[in-house]
This record gives sequence, C-alpha cells and structure tokens, in this order.
Amino acid sequence: MKPLSVQAPLFRSGLLVVVSVLSFCSKNGLFVVESFTLKRDAARCKVDREQSLQAFEATWINARRKSTSLFQQRQQARRWNGNYKHKSKKLSDVPKSKKLMLNLTANGVTKTLEKKRMETLQHVLTKAMIWKMFMSDYPNLEIELDIGDPDYLPDVIGATSKCYDNASIVFWGESGRMKVHKALDLMRRYPNAHIVHCRWAIDIESFMGPFVEYLETELFDEDTSWWKGKFSFASLPLEVWDFINEDTGTILIEKSDLSWRELDLSQLDFNRTSLDEDNI
Repeated sequence: MKPLSVQAPLFRSGLLVVVSVLSFCSKNGLFVVESFTLKRDAARCKVDREQSLQAFEATWINARRKSTSLFQQRQQARRWNGNYKHKSKKLSDVPKSKKLMLNLTANGVTKTLEKKRMETLQHVLTKAMIWKMFMSDYPNLEIELDIGDPDYLPDVIGATSKCYDNASIVFWGESGRMKVHKALDLMRRYPNAHIVHCRWAIDIESFMGPFVEYLETELFDEDTSWWKGKFSFASLPLEVWDFINEDTGTILIEKSDLSWRELDLSQLDFNRTSLDEDNI
C-alpha cells in the first residue's frame, strides 16, 4: 500500500487523529470515553453561558429602552390613539352584565338600589323615577319591598300602614314590561290603589293599547264598580340617566317632564273582538 500523498495534509492529519483515538480507546476505553464526554459537556456549558448572557443583555437593553422619554412618548401616543381607555364612571357606560349599587337621592331622602347582573340600568333607574315622582303624593313609598304578595314583588309600593294588607295598599309602581293578566290581577287585589306602569323608549299606546283590549274581553258583562283606584301610564326616554345628577346622585325628574295616560273603564269598547295578549 502506497503511503499517503503530501498533497492531502488535512486528510492525512485527520486520519492520524482518528487512528490515535481508536488506539487509545482500545487500551483505556473507559477513561477516553469519559474524558471525551466531559469535554463535550464543557463545550455545551460554554454555549449555554453565552446564550444566557445574550438573553440578559437583551432584557437589560429593553428595560433601559422602556425607561427612555422617547418610549414613554410613543406609549402615551398609542393611548391617545384609542388603544388605551380609562374606566368610565358614567351611568351611560354601565354594561348590562355589571352588578352595581346606586345611592340615589330625592327630596332629601336617599335610597340604595341594587342593579343585578343582566338587569338593565333603565329598569333600576325607572323604579327610582317612579319613587321620586310620587313620594310627595304617597308618603312612605318603598322600592322593591316584599309585602307578602303570593305572586308579585312591587317595584315601588306605598301603604297607609306597615301591615301592607290589601286594604292599606294605596300605590303600586311597575317598571318595564308587565303581563296584561298581572295588571288585571293587581287591580282586583288592590282595588283602591293607584297603579303606575312606566316604561322607557316606547310609545305609551304600544303597551297601554293591548291592556285595554284585554280588559274589554275579560270584563265583558262585568260590573266594574269594585274598581275605586287609578291606573296611570307613562314612558321615559331611553337615556333614563339623563334625569340624574351623577355627581350627587340626585334625581331631577318631575311628573310634568313626561306625558301621561289614564285608564278609564267607562270608555272600554266591549264590542271590539280583537285581542292581543302580548306584554304591556
């Protein structure tokens, strides 16, 4: 076999290294393998140290960059452009999913109202509007007081005594939708009461009309002299919170701010045949 040519020094050098390693392995194999492994692990540790150092330097540089005035100006600019929004304290921005406690004041009296989750703010505020508008006419009005009625919880209630029996109830306020059969039930149970049904963002006729038609069917050929009370209807704008001073919680609404309709049983048309039992 001819000796290797001098023109290939790298190849010959590499071959000699391999041969020497193999020869050494045959004599002291375990030691050589361990030595080789240690050398390789040492190389890996060196690489890891270099990578950790680079990561630390990058973090330090990034932290220094964020502390510069230029970065702060850019961040503030993004907020100004709408990417950042402060928490709103306006009632108009309260979401339906939010639970909220409201302290509202009228004529020097303060009530705490709870807005439950998934309850509209309009529903809560309309109760307060009814309470405020009629508190001078009916003393001791209460909001959402359980009077022991087996079926209904009044949004606003007023009575001549604390026993709250059928004879003592003089006021019943309803906020929002109400079934036509519930409205008639209230009339029969509390025949001396002033019942007020108030809704928002809807024309009065659209919820008073179906109730009138329902009465024309249910009270057909019935003596209605048992009804000694009063039934009033009113509608608020969608933005019910416009009647509240949000800085003080003061309710500013007056009855004269709204349009009202009154139920007159003597005007019922018992010859009408159409009937709509939708919500009122």
